Amino acid sequence: MNEVTKTVFGDKLFSDPVALISCLSFEERSLAVAKSLINIGLTRWLCIINEDIETDISSIHREALRIAERAGVTIEFLKASKRNPLLLADAMIQLAGNAQLTESEQWVADITTMTHEMLLIILAAADEIVTQWKDLSLVYNVAAQYSGDDEPGKKWISQGIHDVRTVIGYPGNWSPGKHTVLVALPGFDSERMQRMVEEIEPEQLIVGIACPVGDHHAWSATKNREIARQLLMTRKGSTFDYPALEPFGMIDALIRVLRDIKCNVLLAPLNSKISTAALGVLARNRPEWQICYAPAFIYNLNYATPSNTFLTCSLKALTDYARSALAMSDSKG
Repeated sequence: MNEVTKTVFGDKLFSDPVALISCLSFEERSLAVAKSLINIGLTRWLCIINEDIETDISSIHREALRIAERAGVTIEFLKASKRNPLLLADAMIQLAGNAQLTESEQWVADITTMTHEMLLIILAAADEIVTQWKDLSLVYNVAAQYSGDDEPGKKWISQGIHDVRTVIGYPGNWSPGKHTVLVALPGFDSERMQRMVEEIEPEQLIVGIACPVGDHHAWSATKNREIARQLLMTRKGSTFDYPALEPFGMIDALIRVLRDIKCNVLLAPLNSKISTAALGVLARNRPEWQICYAPAFIYNLNYATPSNTFLTCSLKALTDYARSALAMSDSKG
């Protein structure tokens, strides 16, 4: 994973014309990458917009249109819905047949404000049908602050869930006679993951503790450990540590944890989008694993603020690493 500042982002990273796919959100962070790409030849902009979002995003929408005008492009909006994930999946199928989707452009995915489900659907599409995205550049704007000035113990991101469902592209291979192990990767909220555990009722629960890299939100690991303690009060299970913002380390950690598991494997990612990307790439190469998601009912309007720090990674590099790591693990029996 490469960490770069706003001053060197864009012209130092991308030499070819850049095409962007992002997600419009109530967060200012949803435009941080687009703003940084204005002056380097942005040739196309696909923007996911949630048609049933409860929050007014009209001001962010207007700002996106201004950015597009400055870049000389027209935003192509892709419909999505947290109640109907098939909308985004259908948009990916249409893109796959789009003759204008060329490999001469450097495709960049701003994953910052995509939901975990959106990100996973895009990764599945890149792996299976949108061949021009095989070398997609994943970009994430690190939050300067989460949940405003709230104390670490009171920080929150979301509340409530609509339902628990399988993510499109990650159906798994379910054997009714086997026990189920749920690998839970909670974020800052215990309620959302607790509801998922109650709905799934796994025989075994493995909770991932997201450890920060460097100084990025060092308080979050303590909060994660407390959430893990609460989850494991009602379920038999264990914990493991993984790097929140280092996808290659995340791949290694998951392979170690699940290497000897013979049960049905269900993955529930609700932590960083970086760790979700790593998990998604790994699961595409372990088709027997299933990924589930629970769309939040409401989000904290003070969710996060943008920073001048960006993390970037090539999807191809992640895929190659995952396949190599899995092959090495399998060879050891």
